[in-house]
Amino acid sequence: MITRNKRSAKPEKHAARERLLIAALDIFTEKGYASTSVREIVEAARVTKPMLYYYFGNKEGIYMELMREPFKVLEKILVETAHEELSSRERVMQMYNRIFLLFLKNLKAARLMYSIYYGPPQGAPFIDFESYHLKIKEVTELIVKDGIRSGELRAVNADTLTWVLIGALNFVFEEQLCHRSPMIDKKGLAGMLDLIFDGVASIKSKRKR
Repeated sequence: MITRNKRSAKPEKHAARERLLIAALDIFTEKGYASTSVREIVEAARVTKPMLYYYFGNKEGIYMELMREPFKVLEKILVETAHEELSSRERVMQMYNRIFLLFLKNLKAARLMYSIYYGPPQGAPFIDFESYHLKIKEVTELIVKDGIRSGELRAVNADTLTWVLIGALNFVFEEQLCHRSPMIDKKGLAGMLDLIFDGVASIKSKRKR
């Protein structure tokens, strides 16, 4: 009987942790980090303050956890696609598609990140958002240079092409953050990337397609 009770307590604790994360994200997004109190988070999650302190330590801890998980997945995507044995076009298309789906899955967290990065300081713990942007650029540029070396792509300026590709990705990101319905989705992103790659493909590469 005791064992059964212990087992049943574990899912409940996990559910409480998830409710805290959901509540914190909702309130951070609605009111801003600085204006959100621990009391508001625990009341919305229907738990006690000690429960929040147990899992996250404090308000800063729950914010860091909300940011940490998506960026951990992003790093995994970048590592996995950097050296895959695919064409440069396929590697970028696959990587950007996965990043876009990650963005959609964490849209509220993305809104919070954008508001903290571009908006006035809110007293939130520092996260080096720029370093992740640079990592996407580094991997994109690595793939572009591979494509130029292999003859898949014309000998264009690798840095310029990298920024054009990232610009397409960022545009689609920002469309998802609009209050109206987004005018472009992952299919639209794929179309933009195809158009860019068609424009820089070598004659040899075009013949293969």
